[in-house]
Amino acid sequence: MVILKNFFIGFFYFFISLLFLLPFFGIFLKSLNCKMWIYILKSESTYISLWTTFLVVLLTMIINFIIGTPVASFMAREKFNGKILVEILIILPLIIPAMVSTMGLQFVFIKLGLIETVLGVAVVHSITTMPYYIGSMRAGYLTLNKDYTNLGKVLGANQIQRFTKITLPIIYPSFLVGMSLVIIVSLAQYLVTFIIGGGQVMTLPVIIMPYLSDGAIGNGTVYSVIYVGFTYFLVMIVGKIIKRIYRKREKNDRIKKSV
Repeated sequence: MVILKNFFIGFFYFFISLLFLLPFFGIFLKSLNCKMWIYILKSESTYISLWTTFLVVLLTMIINFIIGTPVASFMAREKFNGKILVEILIILPLIIPAMVSTMGLQFVFIKLGLIETVLGVAVVHSITTMPYYIGSMRAGYLTLNKDYTNLGKVLGANQIQRFTKITLPIIYPSFLVGMSLVIIVSLAQYLVTFIIGGGQVMTLPVIIMPYLSDGAIGNGTVYSVIYVGFTYFLVMIVGKIIKRIYRKREKNDRIKKSV
């Protein structure tokens, strides 16, 4: 009975892995061409798109952190009239099609001078990713005891110190999930980037699309592999930074206990 159970569990994991990894394997095998890789790696547009994508993602993360963190904290801890309305407003970007909201923002961005700029694209990406970040951080704040932050306040720690030394090490899994979702969702945005960027802000999705639509699938698969690797790299870096903060707190706690 145990052997049969292990067989079904193993088959289930194999099927799920195959379902998610098979498309990538197909792309990876199609990209195994030295000439295509040499052409892509020698192209200046490749490095411009990587740098631009990094800037857009970084700004998107910063905007989410500055706006989304206090909103998540407030929504998790406070009870007030109209809370349901605020919750609806938070998830509204997930309900309204991105193209509709972006077309509306386009006219505003033209007046503000944000059209065809990295900052303008990052702002639109932030609107798209904010519900994911707030939702994740809110779940983390619900597990945080107020007494910890209040104690830090009594001991004279400012708001930044309380967040980095008390709040973040406790809710770091939620913060990691939230930021990972921001990175993944932001990198997946093609249409809104093209509309607000006007074809001038060349992120990886924007540079990949012409190759796929023009039939140059080979070059498109190379960019796709770079895209997947770049996404994984950014998520890994964020994870290492957050885990380092968490481990530093654990080390300090062990030192205090030993004393």
